[in-house]
Amino acid sequence: MSRTMFVPRLMDDDNLNAQNKNAQLILRHWPESDLRITTLACGAPDKLVAARKDIEIVRLWRRHGWMLHQFMRYLRPYDLVFYPGVHAADVAGLQWRRRLGFSAPVISTLEGLVGNESREKEYSEWAGHPVFCQHVSPEELRRADRLLEMADHVIAISPFLAAMGKRRYGDKFSVLPLGLDISRFYPPQAKQGGRPKVVSAGRVESHKRPEVFLNLAARYPEADFAWYGEGSLRGSLNEEATARGLSNIVFPGSKSPSQLADAFREADIFVFPSLSEGVPKVTQEAAACGLPVLLFGFYEAPSVIDGENGFVVWSDEELVERLAELLGDSKRPKSMGQLGARLARNWDWNVLARKWASAIETMIPSLITSANSTR
Repeated sequence: MSRTMFVPRLMDDDNLNAQNKNAQLILRHWPESDLRITTLACGAPDKLVAARKDIEIVRLWRRHGWMLHQFMRYLRPYDLVFYPGVHAADVAGLQWRRRLGFSAPVISTLEGLVGNESREKEYSEWAGHPVFCQHVSPEELRRADRLLEMADHVIAISPFLAAMGKRRYGDKFSVLPLGLDISRFYPPQAKQGGRPKVVSAGRVESHKRPEVFLNLAARYPEADFAWYGEGSLRGSLNEEATARGLSNIVFPGSKSPSQLADAFREADIFVFPSLSEGVPKVTQEAAACGLPVLLFGFYEAPSVIDGENGFVVWSDEELVERLAELLGDSKRPKSMGQLGARLARNWDWNVLARKWASAIETMIPSLITSANSTR
């Protein structure tokens, strides 16, 4: 008898949310088995997911009706719920599953730390170095906590996140890395000369600290800087660059994955000034495109090996110094980038998605037994 799994993530082809895209890529490469999968979409779904005969894509009701429809989809007798989100509809759906007596286990993920100043202090004590959280509202924090508390198992995307999660939510964590599409993100055959180009990517919001990138452009007028992504600060940062007479920096907005890969291949160095992350996917993508990556060590991202495919820094001053080293040495960025591109071969979703599928399908029998005995 086949088992059923509910993946309450959106499979829309044009949805750029990182978690939804990760779920799409996992399901694209899920090996054929007797597991029947149900997932969601609002619009046109990813074609490769939609082509799978073992995956049912439920079209959610339009406008505000999608929340009720998603909640109702939780109230079905699945054998497993994998990868729930932290929306109110997700948490309510899981809570009502328990109230109605469903014993199917839940496998969640931990892809970053959310919290407040109190949480940051606690995580910093546990880690032995400063740790920063993405600050969220009390209600959002309660939902995140409730989701991880209700989960029977949690897959963390880095050893650091697993260690923090175990301290807070118990010994129910394993580690699996996230991947990327190496058919799209790959190094250039050759780089053209000219002015060095420094790039970054991500939401242009305060928690990503794009103003640091602006200050780097002011400090190093001999290089060109570009930050790709949308956000509430994009317009004001472009205006500030103009007001300060900085002609060497632009915030051009978002790009499609293929366009972003092309932009990375045309660049020389990737800088990521955010302090609070999980494992930033753009750092993996930049490394795969042959760029040395500069990021902060507070979240212990495994995408950069300090001194090999980039630098791990612990202060803005060190960030400035390391960027100066790379801008002053035309050979080192290239050699670091080549190593990063080789490391990125280990992040191929064609390989990693099967590891996720294998781990999850292996867990199902024991999780079902455990869930039945405790509920």
